[in-house]
Amino acid sequence: MVAEHVPQPLLLTWADIAAAAEDLEPDARSLLLELVRAKNPSSAASVATADGPWYVRNIHVRGHIGVGEQAVDLPLRHTKGLTIVTARNGTGKTSVADGARHVLSGGTKRSYQVLTENVHYPQREIVVTVSNGRQDVEIICGKDEVVKWRDGERALSSPPADWSEAFARYMPVLLYPEMSQVIQDPSNLHTFLKDALELTALEELQAILKTDREKGSAARRTVEAAHRAALDGILKDTDSELVTELLAYGAFPDEEQQARIWARAATLPATAPPPLGLPDNWAVDPQLRERAKDALAKLEAASSSDVTGTNALLNILQKVLAPGDGLLDALRTQDVCPVCREAGHDWVGRATDEANRLKTATTGLRAAILATKTAMKGLGVCFPAPLPASLRQRLADLTDPATDLRVKQWDRLVRIAADLANQTPSEVALNEALNESHDLALWYGAVRTELLDRRDDLIAAQATVRAHIGSWLDVLRREQPAVTRLAVANKLDGKVDQWIRTAREEIFAPIGKEVMTLWSILNPDADLKLTGIALAGGTKIRRTVALDLADGDVALPTGKNSSAVLSTGQRNALSLATYLPRATQPGSPFGFLILDDPIHAFDTWRVRYLARHLLTLAERFQIVVFTHDDRLWRELRGLGATPTHMRMDRRGDGQPQVRVRHVASPGIQRLDEIQRILGAEKASPIGTTPAVASMTLAMCRQAVDTEVVAQIEILARRVGSPEATVIAELKRARKTLDQLALLNDYARRASLRTINVNGFTPTVRALNGAAHGRAPEGDPHLWVRQTRKIIKAVQEIGD
Repeated sequence: MVAEHVPQPLLLTWADIAAAAEDLEPDARSLLLELVRAKNPSSAASVATADGPWYVRNIHVRGHIGVGEQAVDLPLRHTKGLTIVTARNGTGKTSVADGARHVLSGGTKRSYQVLTENVHYPQREIVVTVSNGRQDVEIICGKDEVVKWRDGERALSSPPADWSEAFARYMPVLLYPEMSQVIQDPSNLHTFLKDALELTALEELQAILKTDREKGSAARRTVEAAHRAALDGILKDTDSELVTELLAYGAFPDEEQQARIWARAATLPATAPPPLGLPDNWAVDPQLRERAKDALAKLEAASSSDVTGTNALLNILQKVLAPGDGLLDALRTQDVCPVCREAGHDWVGRATDEANRLKTATTGLRAAILATKTAMKGLGVCFPAPLPASLRQRLADLTDPATDLRVKQWDRLVRIAADLANQTPSEVALNEALNESHDLALWYGAVRTELLDRRDDLIAAQATVRAHIGSWLDVLRREQPAVTRLAVANKLDGKVDQWIRTAREEIFAPIGKEVMTLWSILNPDADLKLTGIALAGGTKIRRTVALDLADGDVALPTGKNSSAVLSTGQRNALSLATYLPRATQPGSPFGFLILDDPIHAFDTWRVRYLARHLLTLAERFQIVVFTHDDRLWRELRGLGATPTHMRMDRRGDGQPQVRVRHVASPGIQRLDEIQRILGAEKASPIGTTPAVASMTLAMCRQAVDTEVVAQIEILARRVGSPEATVIAELKRARKTLDQLALLNDYARRASLRTINVNGFTPTVRALNGAAHGRAPEGDPHLWVRQTRKIIKAVQEIGD
């Protein structure tokens, strides 16, 4: 049971909104009236929408999608009534409808993708003429897709803004690509329906408030960032009382709290802490390392030679070889070795050579020792200086558990560096020490930088703490108005959201009721019932449509996927059921509706239901329906209506032309084609006289049969005969006379006059004879005239 709807006051204009301000709290009232004054709205409507209803007089399309160089002109009766435009798929009906939609919308962006250019002819030309019965307006679009407006003799201008806004709201043109979006995904229903609601003023107010709220939120973030920066500076100074106050008061203290903070900041020390006494960092010089390595290698080579004890042996040899000793002088003269007393071995020469060799080796060892000492002394810069007590304490304060090991490593390297002056290490031991020193230098470099940065930050914090506080409070004073406005804007935004929801529900209530009514019209014999429909969700995001469906008397679960139970035909019916109430709202300035293929996926019964509803709408609107399906036209004729029927055909090769013709009946259409052929035959004969007569009679029979069958189907719909029965009866009535008899039978059942079959028997027999190769002699034009009489008689039954 649906609760009785109690109307609520609506705020649809800026004047309504201003009046509603009186019921708000003072701060919200003040802000709302300020926004209304800044908007300075104009309530006057332009001539375009105020002078409606408007009807479409003519549609001209050239060089657009499937329409090439040969333009399509669709003249329409610019008044209430129904026009059916039929065409095979690929003829260009959607191209014409899309062109009309583009210009009538003022060039509004499509919700679907389409390649608008025609590949054969690049010069687009779309002109839609609309009329209100007193004046005509041409809406024009050229190659660039820019839409222009020409009112009478005036120059081209942009379409009036309220015309485009009204089109977006009422959407008087519905193309299948737009309808299919709802068919494929019913969640698109919200946009499809919500756009029909005239909530422009409220939504503009909501957008303005969004801007204010974004500015206020940005101001709040700026103050909070300044507060954090001040707090960080004070934390470095470790003034616990000031930190406590800043944390307690937050980023937005009142004036009394600000004064307390200033008083506390004035007591902070401004002196810098004592220096840290950090030693400079060091580095292991690769060149010094290589030089020491080379010196150790040379020393090792010199030390490993046979020059050990060289000095004592050299002294002995020098004494033996020195003149002045009588005995040695005699031994030298006699060449007698003073050691072994053997003669003739040139001991003097051999002793001299050995003395020279030992002298040279001694000189090299001394040089290697000196070079090693020099290299070891130079390596002192590759090791750390002794660790100062102040730094040792700072390192002890660090929380890194590896710091103690680093301090021990530091002290050990200092001792190694001191020992280098007195001791010569091995090459392996020296490399290990230098590698350790390099590793320690890297660690100390990072620690030293951190300690210096901390000291610099502490100096800056102590020296500029009042600047931190002052900067934050300056930002607070500067941004306070926007932050204060934010709170009011948030409160007012909630009120506007409530107004939108109320207006949405109130405006949609009659639309929703009509949606359910139209659904029942399009689905009277279906078990699935639509028991409720409403716009749901938020007013900014998560907008949805709530569908209440029932299978017979059993309600189906509601939710996001509730529409998944709908078939394609039912979804199509749902999109039409939601579209038509939107497009036919009483406030629409458009007296026309243009529908592209609305019976897609409809079975015959649903086509019949839609035909009845369109006839009802045609009493108030000019309705133009594009379709590839003749069923709608036949159902309308079956209901006794005589809508305007136009057909679009594509003719020719290479550069095909789309022709638009008024169709009185399918039979007359064929006879017109015959007359066109016979007229061309006079200038250029197409065959012998018997051949032309046979062709004419065969085509005349097709015209009669087509007209009779169409009338039978129309009358069968009128009397409610099942489609299967009609098909079976037509299958049995293969001959023209049998079909005419069946037509008379349906005419009698419909209480209509019958056709005098006997009066047309000779003509019918002649037509049948031609179909079997027995064409009688006679003037082909005469057969056409006689056939036209038969068709006219058939038409009079339906009339």
